[in-house]
Amino acid sequence: MMRCLIDVAQWSADEIELFPDEAHHLLKVLRARLGERVGLFTGQGHTAEATLIAARQKKAFLRLLRATRRQTPPPQTALTLIQAIPKHALMDIIIQKATELGAQAIQPLVTERVVVRLSPGAAERRRQRWQKIALEATRQCGRAWLPTILPVRSLPELTADLARFDLCLVASLQAEARSFREVIGPARAHLAGTSTRLALVIGPEGDLTEAETSALQKAGARLVRLGEAVLRVETAALYGLSLLHYETIHGANSPGKGINGC
Repeated sequence: MMRCLIDVAQWSADEIELFPDEAHHLLKVLRARLGERVGLFTGQGHTAEATLIAARQKKAFLRLLRATRRQTPPPQTALTLIQAIPKHALMDIIIQKATELGAQAIQPLVTERVVVRLSPGAAERRRQRWQKIALEATRQCGRAWLPTILPVRSLPELTADLARFDLCLVASLQAEARSFREVIGPARAHLAGTSTRLALVIGPEGDLTEAETSALQKAGARLVRLGEAVLRVETAALYGLSLLHYETIHGANSPGKGINGC
């Protein structure tokens, strides 16, 4: 079903006018016709269905179907991907797939080996673009919650604020990194039935420096190994999020069970 973003205040109305960008997407991109059903979401857990009742002068008007209104609570486990900005368009792909995998927030990170350097203005423009990519991914995959793309931060800024997470994992190839199973296993009981904030840090091409890894550890992060292979940046991000998503949705509800071997 076609999906459009609306404001939270519109969710309780009987008839609404879509935002200009959403009207353009519905009428020109999706080519919706009068009488068609349209899915609506606020990005904050509210969803509903509506019927397109009028389209004129690039505007779209819909009638909400009261019986379809739903409010989905936020996930008990909030997953944040902390991603060192990679080269080329890989960040676009990572944000798209992280949204599909249930990340609630994505934190772009600048580290010593990050090649992409952005001025404050360019960083904000890039963040806005990434937020649009997250919106499109949310629209496509049917999720009720839209992830937040946070402003670009440096690693010192991140470590100063790392205590807000209940558990922060850093994907690492260092010898002292423990397997994902070893780290997540003891925490599994804590993840069940509680509101938990988890973070996964993925370094840049060439990995984090020893000094950066040490700073993250001193701030409370745990080093984890995502298998034996050396994964590309985008693969590591999606693989790590998949493992965390499985453990927090399935593993946490099944004590003693979880992902084996990683």
